[in-house]
Amino acid sequence: MSRRRAGMTLVELIVALVIAGAAIASGYQAYATLSDHRSVAAARADSIGRAFALRATLANWLTNARLTTEEDEVVFRSVDRPSRLGRDDRPTADLVFLTSADSPVSSHGTVVHLFIARDSEGTGLTAELSEWRGRRSARLQLEPSIDGMSVEFSSSLNGRSEWTSSWVSSTLLPPFARLTFWPRHSDSLAPLLRLPLVVRLDARAGDGQ
Repeated sequence: MSRRRAGMTLVELIVALVIAGAAIASGYQAYATLSDHRSVAAARADSIGRAFALRATLANWLTNARLTTEEDEVVFRSVDRPSRLGRDDRPTADLVFLTSADSPVSSHGTVVHLFIARDSEGTGLTAELSEWRGRRSARLQLEPSIDGMSVEFSSSLNGRSEWTSSWVSSTLLPPFARLTFWPRHSDSLAPLLRLPLVVRLDARAGDGQ
């Protein structure tokens, strides 16, 4: 009668350790891949959320644009940069208007200055907010990945609607505004921000708020 062998031989132990190590390594790789996918998905969701919030903020400010006939009248003003741009240049429109929408500096009226910043205080789409008939102010970096902005306004000329790149008036608001953004060379712009933002402005001018 043969004697029953107890335990494992050295070779069997080594084989078992190799198999276990391979299983652990495979599991770790799968976990790392899953974590990477989750990180990418989270980054995309965050980018979409920030883009949606930015569009909603700009639309809210513009929808509630106002004019006033008081002594401290505010002019709705947007002037485009000269049209001669180099291949790598981006349009840098400059937009100033009064809004009755809530902002970080006021709930009764804010002068909004939208522009593309390229200075020591920040870069990208920036808003300078000033409290209307007040002293509070703030500078917000809205989206650093935006390196260019064009603003166009609808106008009715000769009985037909056309778009113009400039609008300066203290008595009349444009019916619609269309904002288009350009990305930095080295950055990617969220797909939602690549779509033009078209906003209908409230055409009630001179309400005195």
